[in-house]
Amino acid sequence: MKNIKVSFSLLLILIISMISCDESTIDLVPIGNTEGSYFQNETQMEEAIMGVYQKLSFFYAFRGGQNNNVAPVWHLPGDDLTTSANYALENFSGLNGSNGQLSLFYDFAYQLIARANTMLQKIEENGDFAYSNQPELKDYHKGEALFLRAYMYLQLWNVFGTAPLITERIVNIENAYPPNSQGTELLDQAIIDLQEAAQLLPDSWSAEMKGRVTQNSALGLRGKCLVFRGSVNNTNEDFTAAISDFNMLSGMSLTPLYSQNFDVSYENNEESLFEYQANSSPGNVNPFVGGAGGNDAFAVIGEIAAYYGFFTQKPSWIGNSYYTATSSVKNAYETGDPRKDYNLSADPDESLNVKKYIKNTAYAEGWGGAGNEISVNNPRILRYADILLLKAEAIVRSGGNLSEAISIINEIRERARNSTEDGTPSAIPEDKDISESDADVVLEWVFEERRLELAFEEGHRWWDLRRRHMAGEIDLKSLDFQSLLPDFSFQDDNINFPLPEKEVVENPNMNQNTGY
Repeated sequence: MKNIKVSFSLLLILIISMISCDESTIDLVPIGNTEGSYFQNETQMEEAIMGVYQKLSFFYAFRGGQNNNVAPVWHLPGDDLTTSANYALENFSGLNGSNGQLSLFYDFAYQLIARANTMLQKIEENGDFAYSNQPELKDYHKGEALFLRAYMYLQLWNVFGTAPLITERIVNIENAYPPNSQGTELLDQAIIDLQEAAQLLPDSWSAEMKGRVTQNSALGLRGKCLVFRGSVNNTNEDFTAAISDFNMLSGMSLTPLYSQNFDVSYENNEESLFEYQANSSPGNVNPFVGGAGGNDAFAVIGEIAAYYGFFTQKPSWIGNSYYTATSSVKNAYETGDPRKDYNLSADPDESLNVKKYIKNTAYAEGWGGAGNEISVNNPRILRYADILLLKAEAIVRSGGNLSEAISIINEIRERARNSTEDGTPSAIPEDKDISESDADVVLEWVFEERRLELAFEEGHRWWDLRRRHMAGEIDLKSLDFQSLLPDFSFQDDNINFPLPEKEVVENPNMNQNTGY
């Protein structure tokens, strides 16, 4: 999917605007596509669905400064990464509705949802004639839009807990002020969307379209949403439903080597269920100047690479805004675990110690390069190892066979042992005792393995800590986050981050999260 080009004409289609006119302009011929002339055939519908995918790029672009980069939202709150830079998301102190990263995260999520809802509306309205040559694309596009919308619902729940649930395109001002969702309503809708998406999406795509979501993607993400919901609500039915979804996955396997999941040469591999397709931008957009994803503040297409400079810079032009692995996560790995050698540098320089996505990467053309860390290496959002460990968790939580859950953990650990750089299998990490009969012990093994396997990836550690605190299994107020900032303070209300104040002020039906 790296070679897919997103049409700039989407600027005229995907942004709702109110334009006044007079008699002299009514009969003018449009200089480009309008909504009324678009969404008419397979080519245009393909461009439109690519426009929904493209919004993901805004979550990974550098965007011209540390305060315009949303990566802190999922990287910094947990206990695996810290920084000496003054991020409220690192120490929770001063966290409020004016936080720039949270506002951007919120905006990007709802912009993607708006694109997905527009796509779903147009499929419903024009589907009977727009897909006359390739009728199968109608279902595929609907499934893709539902999947991407559901992914945003999951992320909004992970970040804010409550946020408006918008399932239709907003075209009237009276619908422009939706209320907060309640409880797990965001997850509930994601689960509904993904169930339908799994019935619509193809098993696979052609080689040039590889990277688009499939039935496996929908089943895997739905199972993840079910486990998350089940863990906070203690609902056994969610765990059994998740196991059923995981069991329906077809053709998935762990890559032979752990490193292949973060190597630019092995993107969209047999372990991948969903990746952001990082690439060099058309025209080599300057990612370091202004605007949404690049130097055009109103761009539909800005920077489409992935920024990893927060793992490598010291102190250079971004000051002290790099992230460093905590002693806690370093010590969690056993000496000899190949994952530790791959993920963390042995260099005593504490600021240059995260190598995941960095070691085997490639840089975007133009403004990329090792000094700028604008990479075309795909962030792996959902992979099979994550799914396997979620399945093990669901088995334990639902009172299933502990030996089966332990076997899954050991499958992950076996792959780790076989992932040494010289090809000689390591003795570490050893298998867990298959005869263990204490469910609480096995559940802790699952979360320990998730930390080791998924470290420094897409928010896994913070999302896991968050839902376990909500379930009453752990108390984050007593956890050593190992923040480098002296005024660290986690309170119960910090489990949900503040909604953007501008949204709360402008929406009379929306309430701020408790504590902010």
